[in-house]
Amino acid sequence: MPLYRKCGLNDAPVIQAIMDEYDKADIIVSVSPSYWADIPGQFKAFIDRCTPWCNTHEPHATIKTGKKGYAIALRTGPNMPECERIISSIEHFYGHLEIECVGHMGLTSIEYKTDVEPRKNEIIEFCSGI
Repeated sequence: MPLYRKCGLNDAPVIQAIMDEYDKADIIVSVSPSYWADIPGQFKAFIDRCTPWCNTHEPHATIKTGKKGYAIALRTGPNMPECERIISSIEHFYGHLEIECVGHMGLTSIEYKTDVEPRKNEIIEFCSGI
């Protein structure tokens, strides 16, 4: 395994497995709730663990080119500014993996998982380019 992909953390096989799925996919959809007006710490930790694939980290691992991505932000309140911050974080992440962000969506007034269900078709249509 090349040095740039070697990791001392025990989750390296998990991150590699996720990145293998990214490599196989044509479209990546990232959905994030708002935690204090930003992405959750767990998502940020995942992004940080993807540094070996970051195009500003040399040498870096890569995934196949031509990937398209969608960024979706969820928040409990009625206003969009928090969604825009989350979307910006996801788009920044995509940029470093050379995934083209082809669309983003903010969904407000999402308090519980059950609040997403009535909007499921809207999300699917959005991510399908319909």
